Amino acid sequence: MSRSQFIIPVMVAVFLVGGVMGCHPRTDPMAAAEKIFVKKIDKAAGKLDLSEDQKVKLEGLKAEVRKNFEEGRKENGEAWTKIKEEAAKENPDVQRMTSLLQGILRDQTQRLNKGFDLMVGFQSNLNDVQKKKLAEMISKYVKKSD
Repeated sequence: MSRSQFIIPVMVAVFLVGGVMGCHPRTDPMAAAEKIFVKKIDKAAGKLDLSEDQKVKLEGLKAEVRKNFEEGRKENGEAWTKIKEEAAKENPDVQRMTSLLQGILRDQTQRLNKGFDLMVGFQSNLNDVQKKKLAEMISKYVKKSD
């Protein structure tokens, strides 16, 4: 194998590994998403005049949201460790690294969707007046985002 045939794949691998490592967020997106979800839940709940039973269920909802994102942080950390281990090899498997990165992105999307599902499920604990007020708050929020 000539020198140029060896250098090109090595350079491609180096740039890919550098790109993957450069894309690794310095802040944890799962932790940020968790904070946003809990903050929005608390803000909405504060305006709904919840009963004691509803408040207990709300705390359960927040615990489920936290658990969901904590599991995501753990799984993402494990995947990043595998990516780093692969990148450190003499001949890293670029396909495996790409697959692991795609899995991280897929998992983050699923975690966000589960968070929304948990919040939507909590609506069954609200009475009709609270549901109407929540719908109005969501509508105002959406209109502000335009």
